[in-house]
This record gives sequence, C-alpha cells and structure tokens, in this order.
Amino acid sequence: MNDVKLREAKPDDLPRVLRLLELVALPRDGVADHLDGFLLAENQQGSLVGSIALEYYGETALVRSAAVAPDQQRSGLGSFLLGQICKRARGAGVKRLVLLTMTAGDFFRERGFRVVNADAVNGPVRKSSEFQGACPDTATCMEKIL
Repeated sequence: MNDVKLREAKPDDLPRVLRLLELVALPRDGVADHLDGFLLAENQQGSLVGSIALEYYGETALVRSAAVAPDQQRSGLGSFLLGQICKRARGAGVKRLVLLTMTAGDFFRERGFRVVNADAVNGPVRKSSEFQGACPDTATCMEKIL
C-alpha cells in the first residue's frame, strides 16, 4: 500500500466520501454525523480510492462505509483499511465490532467476522442509522470480538 496515503477525514471531505459510497452502492445515511470516524485512502494523485469508518457505541463499534473504488478492488486496499480500523478500535478500548453488509459477507468472514442474528445485537449501536433502516432487513449482520 505504498502508493496510497491514509488520513482521517476532514469536514470538507464529505462530498467526496458521499460520491465514493454512491459509486459502490453503500448507504450514505449518517455519514455527515460520523465523518470524524472515517479513515480515507488517497492515491498519489489525491483521488479518494477508499474509505472505512467506525461509529463508537461504548465498547461496541459499528464498522461502516468500507468502500474501495472499483479500479482498486482486489488490490488489498480493503484488507489494509480494515486492519487499520481494527487497530484504531482496539486502541480506543472497543471490545466488539459489528457491521451490516449486503455484498461483502465473504470478505469479512475471511477476516475474522462471524454472522450473527441482527436481533441479538443490542445496546446503543441499535440507534445507528444502519440499524435504523439505512441497511435493509435482508443485510447480513456480522461481529468480531477484539
């Protein structure tokens, strides 16, 4: 990942983040409220090629907006971003990561997440926009204990 620069999102990144999420058909609800939890990947030309974020809910964090630009998919960038966000979560005292996905279940399963019943996920994370309808009821719910 030498050709990619990682950095935390700034308020003026919002339009670019929303465009990337739209490009890969991920929910944009709640992004503006949680932009401070986003980690962004830019290529050498400064184009946004990846994003991933955490929404913190005590010892649980929601992994959201794990997006890689189509021309960068299968490059290892998604794995790299997930690894970085897991390190951040551990550093912040998070004990459990949860997420909802429609298309990336295999990706997350291969990286230590397991499928759980969404109804079994409780606590403040249930108030996130993703659990409140941004993701359809048919989304796969997954968790990883850190």
